Amino acid sequence: MDNHIHQLNVTYVTAEDRILLRLNTTNKEEFRIWLTRRVVRKLARELGGAERRLLGLENPEAGYVAPGARAIQAFRREASTVEVDFGERFEEGSAGFPFGDAPVLATGCEVQLQKGKATIALALANKRILSFVLDVRGIHGTLAMLQKAVAHSDWDLGQELDNETRPPVGQAGLH
Repeated sequence: MDNHIHQLNVTYVTAEDRILLRLNTTNKEEFRIWLTRRVVRKLARELGGAERRLLGLENPEAGYVAPGARAIQAFRREASTVEVDFGERFEEGSAGFPFGDAPVLATGCEVQLQKGKATIALALANKRILSFVLDVRGIHGTLAMLQKAVAHSDWDLGQELDNETRPPVGQAGLH
């Protein structure tokens, strides 16, 4: 049986000035990763580009960018996530923590497109790599969660995670 993402949780932690990324899998494993502003910025930029390519809005090799690509991208992301319950509770009590129960710092990231999906590789301070795959809908949701978590910070990530409104207080933990 393959191991797939069951839930993904993104929470801005003020005391750490970092984002805590939590993934639990269909094999009942949980991974806890600290994301710094630098890593979130790069991840958002690369996921945004992957999202545009998967939607057919951009082809860097051909020098093609669709007119209004960012507006179309924002519309498609919003349409894709409108029915997602970001308030759903993250399931606690995973059977195992392959990297331990303390969060591990991500030191870098890379996004590669393969067969209509994006493979995300997070380089970690423990000299390991956490890789996971997202389809375009998963990218939409991940970017939306990052956007909402970053809204609670003062990171000013501009176009990478453009967000017009801040979510209400108490909405920092999103799933």
